[in-house]
Order: sequence, then C-alpha cells, then structure tokens
Amino acid sequence: GARGARPADEEAHAPVAYMSQHVLFHQAPALQELITVPAHALGRSLAPVNAWIGTRGTVTALHADPQHNLLAQVAGFKYVRLYARDAEADIYAEVLRSANTNSFGRSPVRVEAPDLRRFPRFSRAPYLELVLAPGEVLFIPRGHWHYVRSLSASVSVNFWM
Repeated sequence: GARGARPADEEAHAPVAYMSQHVLFHQAPALQELITVPAHALGRSLAPVNAWIGTRGTVTALHADPQHNLLAQVAGFKYVRLYARDAEADIYAEVLRSANTNSFGRSPVRVEAPDLRRFPRFSRAPYLELVLAPGEVLFIPRGHWHYVRSLSASVSVNFWM
C-alpha cells in the first residue's frame, strides 16, 4: 500500500466485489464442516445454506423475501436496516404476490442516499438498524423489508425457513 496509508484508507478505495446468495457448500462440501446448520428452526426444515462473501461496501438493496431468514455473520461486520411489512407505501415497494400469499419485492429507493424529491414519504418510514458482528444471527421474518451493507470484508451465511 501507499507509504503512511492506514489499511482502512486503502480499503475505502478498493474495488467492490460480491458473491451473493451462492450455494457454495454444494460446490465445496468440506466448507460445510465450518458451519453449524440447525436441523430445524421454528419447527420448519431449512432450505440449502447460501453464502454471501464480499468486500467492504457491498450492498443488498432494500427488499423483502418470501421465506423467513436466519442471517448468520461469520466474519466481518454488516449494517442492517429493517422495515415492517406494512411499510410498503412509504418505501415505494414494488411488491409481487405469489399464489401461496407470500409477498416479496424490491424498493427503488437508495436507502442511505434517498432522492426525497422523487420519494418524499421515504423519510417518514420507521425502521430499526443494527450492526451484525461475527457469531451473531439475525432472524428476518418473511415479508419484512431489509437493506444490508458490508462495513468490512464480510462472510455471511443464511438459512431459509
């Protein structure tokens, strides 16, 4: 790196790379031994484990999933912002409804730099925010809107229920 530069300074200008929702453990089963997969959660069987590996600054845009989600942080830190299911109007959600009544969709709003002229109601949408640290697990209920940004190089796994 540059003489006198701090690692954080160099990381701030590094390119962003993200491998998201990748079924890594099917390709490299030996890695599965590093992750304890709960057999059941909330009385449900778990779908395949997905890996999320990225550099600082990777973003998963504001969206809602059709299944409950356990997001486990393995390494690094992630900023997570959660909005309620009924926040759809204030976050300008583009919602898709499936035959089994699960809802999912995306929001066109850039969460941390919203265009409030285009999306004026976004500023009044209540939310919870947290930083997910290594060893922590966050339960995200089906249909709850969430946004995620890596604060450092990061490895996460998630379990769909």
